[in-house]
Amino acid sequence: MKCSICGHGNVEGSKYCNQCGSPLTGKKVTLGGYSSDHQKFISSRTQDHNPQFVKDESRPFNELRKRPDEDGIYDPDHELNKPKKSIIMRMTLVILLALFVFVAYNAVKIAVDTQQERIAQAEIEKQQQALAEELKQLENYREKFNTVVESYENQSKLIEENIAHLTTLRVNRFMKGLGLGDVFNGIVNKVLDVSDVYDLKERSATLNVLVEELALPPETYLAKYETLGVLKNVENSIAQMISGDITSETKDNLIELHEEYKRLLVDIKR
Repeated sequence: MKCSICGHGNVEGSKYCNQCGSPLTGKKVTLGGYSSDHQKFISSRTQDHNPQFVKDESRPFNELRKRPDEDGIYDPDHELNKPKKSIIMRMTLVILLALFVFVAYNAVKIAVDTQQERIAQAEIEKQQQALAEELKQLENYREKFNTVVESYENQSKLIEENIAHLTTLRVNRFMKGLGLGDVFNGIVNKVLDVSDVYDLKERSATLNVLVEELALPPETYLAKYETLGVLKNVENSIAQMISGDITSETKDNLIELHEEYKRLLVDIKR
């Protein structure tokens, strides 16, 4: 577009001359006009200063409204939509970030809770295993204890037999004390059988070993184990008395000890 004042060529669509600043229009001015002094000023400026023309690379106003992805297509809402889209994108990013933090927090919380549950479950299983082992040991101890008590019950029967044959035992020992030889002693043993005495002594030694094996009892068997220890001492006293010298008072003492023996058995079995 050529300026009507100075004749400078301007880019099509420009409103003002890039050289002299005069308004550019294709129509003639119908109202008012430039004074002669102004026109002389413009003419003298263009003639005296010998201006260097610079190419007008300014973009027409309408090009500012074009969409960069569709060159040449007029989009009046392009510039207005930019801030809205930017705000929406920021809000979307904030929401996504918040969602990510929420998911990450819950994932960590679930992982921690799961680990704690596993630890708690492992501790419960450990306690259950320890309890099962304790019950197993208790059951084994109970079986051994009952076996020993049963052996003492059998020993009680053997004590009764020895007390009943105490006179025979006394005569047997008297005859052997004469020193008439092994053949005579063998005949005495057949006539005056005292084999129960030897059985009593052997079983007494075995019972002592069994009681020692029951040492360190569980808490529920502490009282019974103490009673069993007293029973063992009474049984040893009976065995020693029967194996020793037999006097007129021996039978009464044995009967008294045996009564104590049976009472202790009853206490243990409660």
